[in-house]
Amino acid sequence: MTDIVKPSVQAFLVCDQVIEDSLTKKKSLIGIFTHLQAVIFPFQHQQMGLYFCLTDAEGAYNFDIDLIYLNNEQPICRATLPNIVIGDRLQISDFGINIPSLIFPAPGRYEFRLRMEGSLIAQKDFSVMQLSGHQMTEPSS
Repeated sequence: MTDIVKPSVQAFLVCDQVIEDSLTKKKSLIGIFTHLQAVIFPFQHQQMGLYFCLTDAEGAYNFDIDLIYLNNEQPICRATLPNIVIGDRLQISDFGINIPSLIFPAPGRYEFRLRMEGSLIAQKDFSVMQLSGHQMTEPSS
């Protein structure tokens, strides 16, 4: 078995939603963020989008994306993209996925980890912060 070439990851972004145009295949990332805010935990986020772009890969691959609660290394969820075929190493391939109904158990730092054939190729962290109830209301004048 030959060694799998580790691709070059050009981008790995977290957002509220990835929309793909059916004709052009261009992807629109809606609501890119570095942190989320919630009043009550566990907190359910309706949907999160993940976008990644890579090059220098060729062949058929399986990708896994894990969401980890960094405060205690607790796995939150896993998304699997099996049998992705990339034509040649010069090709730029981009992927957008939407993950419904993620539940965050507590405030803290979380990280998405992108693995290809089991090898970590990219990671993206973000914070989930707790707000007190009065921070959610508009200030009175």
